[in-house]
Amino acid sequence: MSFPPSDEYSWVAYWDDIATGIPDPEDDPDDDVRKVDPRPLPEKVVELDKTISDLEKQVADLKLKRERLLAERALITRLPSEIMCRIFELAVNDHFDFLSHINVVCRRWRDVALACPALWTYIVLDVSWTWRIPAFLRKLEAHIQRSQGFKLFIDINLCQFDTLSCQPIMAALQPHLSRCYTFHLAVPDWPMMRAVREYTAELGPALEKLSLRIEYSQSEFEEPVSIFAQPCPLLKSVRLEHVPLECLNIATPNLRYFFICRDQQCHSSTRIAYPFKELMSMLTASPMEWFDMRLAVFNLDSAEDAFAANPKPYRLPDLEHLRFDDVDSASVTLFLDTTTMPRLRGLSVFSGDDVHWITRIALSPDRFSSLRILNLRNTNLTGASLSTLIRALHRLPQLTGLGLAAPSTGIVGDRFFETLSAGPETMGEWLLPRLEALCFQSCPDISGHELLRVVTARRGAAALQVANIIFLQFSQCYNVDNEALVRLEDLVPTVRVV
Repeated sequence: MSFPPSDEYSWVAYWDDIATGIPDPEDDPDDDVRKVDPRPLPEKVVELDKTISDLEKQVADLKLKRERLLAERALITRLPSEIMCRIFELAVNDHFDFLSHINVVCRRWRDVALACPALWTYIVLDVSWTWRIPAFLRKLEAHIQRSQGFKLFIDINLCQFDTLSCQPIMAALQPHLSRCYTFHLAVPDWPMMRAVREYTAELGPALEKLSLRIEYSQSEFEEPVSIFAQPCPLLKSVRLEHVPLECLNIATPNLRYFFICRDQQCHSSTRIAYPFKELMSMLTASPMEWFDMRLAVFNLDSAEDAFAANPKPYRLPDLEHLRFDDVDSASVTLFLDTTTMPRLRGLSVFSGDDVHWITRIALSPDRFSSLRILNLRNTNLTGASLSTLIRALHRLPQLTGLGLAAPSTGIVGDRFFETLSAGPETMGEWLLPRLEALCFQSCPDISGHELLRVVTARRGAAALQVANIIFLQFSQCYNVDNEALVRLEDLVPTVRVV
């Protein structure tokens, strides 16, 4: 999930760990008669094949000549070097390997690239360099020299390297870590993290984004270590995967995005749970805008404020987006009950069938007055569970966006859409009267016709008290009928099929 969202609703009902795509059908077998008939081809056919081959070669040569003539008069050849440099910067920022392509296009492009230090600030070590350490060191030296004094983007994946291999890499980086603004580090275990720590004393002053990952859980009983020796006053984004909170032993006065994920393979509770009080202290000490928690639970001790008769809530005044991905309902409820989030706008939850947490939200609507988008995954939308959910949604009339992904029973069911279509005559009042966006992921029973009924019932003069549906998104909903989709596109301004 991107931070911040690219637009208002594109991220709703889009969980990236749900398998995407379907296998491509196999190609039909080749029915070329020449491969079926064992007899030698007639001489005339052989001559025709040769003529065709020669003509195809001539066509290819002519196309190449045409491309060269067009390239000679291309508008980009007339652009000033400063503008070309800026274009190259935008391209390399999205695709790091684009720099290698720029260098081989022509001599002018290479000269522009060499004169643009920002293009050489991206240093990426992945598994493709496992057996080519000397080549990577040469590339690293070239990037460091040509980047001059610009800030560095460093992404180092050492999971396939041994300790001896990582030492020359980190030694080459060490003097320049003070100008690193993005640092991604993945290591196989804590001994490797200790080896890296010997070279990171300069890391911190310019750091804005940090990602740390421990790959294997075999080292769960090893003592964690921190790689920081300096404060990080500019740090805005942190991602910790299988890494405990104590590894972030620095003040984070400007932290805005925080992602934590435990190692599900661990057996020790000290490695799979986060101390609730310490976590909340970190969140409240920062202007947090987005908190994302995956595969994690909370640890509570007897001195926790959560056990008090009237606990003082933790205040998160800047938090706008909150996501719990595969987190048990009790942990979700604890977090929501003990915090005050006056600006919370988007809430995403994957906690199984238990929707107790949403009932608690519905009973305290004043505490969530800014909530506009609710994103649910693995929720039971049938039977008594649907009744609990609908009653809760009636108490959240301010919602404008609703996302449903991978319902636990495999289907959304007609009853849910019937409640969205029903007016005051049957329901007493409209359900979610301000709703304008509906997003679905991995909902195989959706055909689109049920959405047509919802859109039509809530549209225009037919329902003056409710907003029109202006955004629909279907991701991995493979049974959506094309005819219904065409009709929806006529009625809804934005319809996306992902």
